[in-house]
Amino acid sequence: MNDMRKMLEESVNRLFSEQLDWDKLTAIEEQGWPAELWQQVEEQGTALVMASEAAGGLDGGWADAYPVLRAVGRHAVPLPVAESMVAHWLAKDAGIDLPAGVLGIVTEGDQVLEGDSLRLTNARVPWGRQVDHLVSVISGQVVVASASALDVTPEDNIGLDPRDHLSGKAPVIAAGDTELPEDAMRWLGALMRSAQIAGGAAACVDLATQYASEREQFGRSLSKFQIIQHYLADLAGNVASIDAMAMAACEALDQKGLSSSDVNARFEIAAAKCRASDGVETITKLAHQIHGAIGFTYEYGLHFVTRRMWSWRVEFGGVSAWGEELGRVAVNVGGDGIWPVITG
Repeated sequence: MNDMRKMLEESVNRLFSEQLDWDKLTAIEEQGWPAELWQQVEEQGTALVMASEAAGGLDGGWADAYPVLRAVGRHAVPLPVAESMVAHWLAKDAGIDLPAGVLGIVTEGDQVLEGDSLRLTNARVPWGRQVDHLVSVISGQVVVASASALDVTPEDNIGLDPRDHLSGKAPVIAAGDTELPEDAMRWLGALMRSAQIAGGAAACVDLATQYASEREQFGRSLSKFQIIQHYLADLAGNVASIDAMAMAACEALDQKGLSSSDVNARFEIAAAKCRASDGVETITKLAHQIHGAIGFTYEYGLHFVTRRMWSWRVEFGGVSAWGEELGRVAVNVGGDGIWPVITG
């Protein structure tokens, strides 16, 4: 990890560690949008890692953004930080400026360009009730549209983060050409969630390890029991594989892009999301088994992470969808060709 990434990792983890204890996360679930925390995120420039220098960003790539995306998952951050990072990367790719305000990305649903407007029909937008502007990839363009006049149907995921549905005509305020494919948002979203799952998984290991070392049963700590040691080892192994594959996918996207040509990062992204989504069940199950009933209570914060992980595992496609993508790669290259694809 280079110096910039270390600096980003330290500063972001410090911010969220100080501002997001379990009491604060509980209060946010009860009260809604944490405006003060979002202001701090903006002042620190947390979401600007991949923004251009002209836009006040670091002009970094996905590998530079990975420590931030991972920290967002690790601390169960109830804000669209990851989505804003993707929006800034798209804007940089298209050479356009983004307006001030909360940014959203369209993850599902119908969207059509109609003259100077982007028409949405039941389009899912994380934190849609809060966003000021939408960023989308459509018809060979990165489009920025105002969300002020859209109809919002509120909906929360199991982590109690907004996954609202937006409909109506959004005036386009900026647009720029891009070589990204029409399905770019699905791939970028899958990579974004893979990194967040990696962070959440790391939090599960840390919490489980600490709890097992401090909690005593029959006169000795839980960590002394062989079954708990096996659980912790399984947790660590799962986390290591998800972490490595998500980071590799970020590096592949920086190096190869997301074009529809034969050389792109789609294989790495599909593998990362498939592995991350597949690992959620094992990781959350083992973490909660080590903690017992306390892991589900509001006096202890494990559930803040695990509930979000269960949401992230299916967003932008779950295990089956990305397993099919990998299967198609294997069929296309044939039995003799799959090993070079994996090791290359």
